[in-house]
Amino acid sequence: MLQIKRLYNIMALALKKIEICTKERDLERMRNFTDDHVTELTERVKERFPDLFEKDTRNVAEIFELQLWESPLGEDLELYLRETNHKEELVFLVKALDSFLEDTVYGCMPVDQEQYWFQSLNDNYDECKICLLPRLKCGWEHESRDAYTSYNMDYYLRNFYYLHKEDLQDYKAQHILMPRELFREAVSRGELRVMVSPVSGKEIIKVSKPYTRDNACYVSVDPMKKEDEKHLKENLDKILERGTAKQTDILLLPEMLGTEEIAEGLGDVVYGGNGPCLTICPSIWKEHRNFCRILDDTGENICEQQKHYGVDLKRWSAKEDIESDRIIYILHCDGIGRIAVAICKDFLITKYLRILVEKLKVNLLLVPSFTKQDYQFEALSSKYIDLDCNVIWVNACAARWLEQSGEMQASATLACLSGRHGVSRLKMGINDLCQGNYECKGTCGYIYQIKGKEVKG
Repeated sequence: MLQIKRLYNIMALALKKIEICTKERDLERMRNFTDDHVTELTERVKERFPDLFEKDTRNVAEIFELQLWESPLGEDLELYLRETNHKEELVFLVKALDSFLEDTVYGCMPVDQEQYWFQSLNDNYDECKICLLPRLKCGWEHESRDAYTSYNMDYYLRNFYYLHKEDLQDYKAQHILMPRELFREAVSRGELRVMVSPVSGKEIIKVSKPYTRDNACYVSVDPMKKEDEKHLKENLDKILERGTAKQTDILLLPEMLGTEEIAEGLGDVVYGGNGPCLTICPSIWKEHRNFCRILDDTGENICEQQKHYGVDLKRWSAKEDIESDRIIYILHCDGIGRIAVAICKDFLITKYLRILVEKLKVNLLLVPSFTKQDYQFEALSSKYIDLDCNVIWVNACAARWLEQSGEMQASATLACLSGRHGVSRLKMGINDLCQGNYECKGTCGYIYQIKGKEVKG
């Protein structure tokens, strides 16, 4: 993959050069080039770099690593980029490289590993300040989804996208390429099934007395009682069993209702047979960190997504006392696109949401919560429907005890699903799931169905 990596670096440098020598008006004008001029520019690129194209056609060639070792393509491209400032040729060169490098990212995955972890495909990130990323197919995403609202290079890219170093602000993005076959069944049926469950309505979560640090008031979450942990384990086993029977692809569980033992137990059950492709475990509050484990289809822990922003708890006039590693995990999945988890309050922070959707181009945003209010979640869930970002939010019925009355005011789950089949908004309260009786025997749940392209065999 050394020659492929070299081309990733070249593509990043070309994108940087385009940004230096072109303006938004240039890219706007290029979209309306005549067919003759498009042909002329393509022929120019082909004349300079014939190995990019099939012989006697303007079709981009199929790539082979071994052939690249014998080809002068890499050296010719590097020389060209040092010398040229021809903005139109550069744009069409990047367009050709985008097609030429299609589907190469899976070659980066080590043969002895299930995932490929990376921060950018190019390793000249510090030099050019461009982070090149794979844009895997998403069944519900429109092609050039932001073409109607902006003029930029995304219009010419189908298999990659990029961001700048400063786009992440003080966060670090950890990208994880998942196995190509992970969502094979969902892609084949043309439908992704995401199951959510509020899990329990018992008064499980207890917080400390408020305390002061740096002139601010905080609370911590007390360790979970063993009997409550046992109750949750029993419910979660039943929920997972139901999800498996319904051929659920992703299981999304609420914030706060987890422990490390609960997560390990879920992993054991998934490993035991035909569990979801991904399980978003209930988040764990431990040592001033609030995090959820994300399990794969074998029950192995892929990563732990931390919560970055503590919630303000009005009942105690104090703030959740958490720290964060400032890492955002993005799961790249063939047929699904990019998946991220934003724990409760994080979803409400507009600058963070902007990074996830506008910069990292998340297609599916999963939001586990533990809250007595849902208005802001509902309002923001449709903020990025034009970018085909699907949002699924789940609450815990146990959050009703944030109110002294113990009455559930917020919804149990809601979603805003957008894409090729239009937009749908769904919202369900506790009465819709269990008639409001809070019996919590592990039978409570709902399955969202996200329609995509059906693959006919």
